[in-house]
Amino acid sequence: MDDRPAAEHLARALRELKAKAGSPSYDTIAAWGQRQNPAVNLSKSKLSPWFNGISVPADGRPFTTLVELLEARALQKSRTPKRGVPAWRTMRDAADQERRRAASGGSAPAPGAIPSARGAAEAPPPAVGDADKAGRLLRLLPPDGLWQSWLRKAETMFRVPLDVSNAVCDALPALEDDQFTYVDPELQPAHEAMLAGLRALCLELNGMTDISDEGPQVLEISHPGTAVERNDLNRQACTARDRFLSVYWQLVNLLNGRGIASPKDIPESPPGLGSGPLDITVELQAGYTMAHGGVALLPIEVAGKVSSEAFSGPYFFGIRAANRGPIGVQIAAVGIDIDCGGDI
Repeated sequence: MDDRPAAEHLARALRELKAKAGSPSYDTIAAWGQRQNPAVNLSKSKLSPWFNGISVPADGRPFTTLVELLEARALQKSRTPKRGVPAWRTMRDAADQERRRAASGGSAPAPGAIPSARGAAEAPPPAVGDADKAGRLLRLLPPDGLWQSWLRKAETMFRVPLDVSNAVCDALPALEDDQFTYVDPELQPAHEAMLAGLRALCLELNGMTDISDEGPQVLEISHPGTAVERNDLNRQACTARDRFLSVYWQLVNLLNGRGIASPKDIPESPPGLGSGPLDITVELQAGYTMAHGGVALLPIEVAGKVSSEAFSGPYFFGIRAANRGPIGVQIAAVGIDIDCGGDI
């Protein structure tokens, strides 16, 4: 029976697999990962601690991508049979539990478990810097925010509300500008995976068309030529969304396990990002169907002064609600059809 510590056993197994795969450089492995999945970050700064046993890989797509790539190359180069991702995850889980036990003095909960309030040994307090960094993330992308609720429930990505896309895309530069790394060695790779997923999702959103001038406050997938091509763009956007939500929640659950992601620890979110006071104004307006297509909403007091030749029926009332937040004024409009006999 192998009596080596689980973390050392995992690191040695990774080094052996790398050798059987032809000893590719870290840069080569990173390039392979980018070609297979642009959202996966397999940089040297992440890989080196894994292969040297300094840190245990987080359970996520970067680790599974690494072993899939190396096993495929080892099979090709040296006819080494594949163990399969489940076997590698079992080794990773054992190493992770071992490190957790060592950090907590000998008894640690299972990965992802939240320590019981009664009878369980308390986890060591998180570093102040880690709590601050987590707070910055959770203020920008709060777990209870509209952004994640909409993304999680949306069946398609053909149209994305601006208040969702703005929250997501505005968070990226702020998070990239945060130069502090987590003290906890498991949180940093999870954070990097979250950032990679966020970049991929923002790339999809930035490729959409803002049609808010036409009325709906949304981004819309462009029409590249055929319905098949547009459906492909939707599937691509949905894939990026699903990958980001997965790594986002992996990170948030890790923070929760460290005791730095509970509601009482999350500073109040800015207005418009999911919680906190809202600065909302509501205005009743006159709605017209324009003769050449589209709609127009005008203040009630000026609606009667506009030439009716530019408009055709039906007429309706429109309600515009604006929420003034740190990412700009977000406006939603709702039309209420009425029968006014041609007058508004």
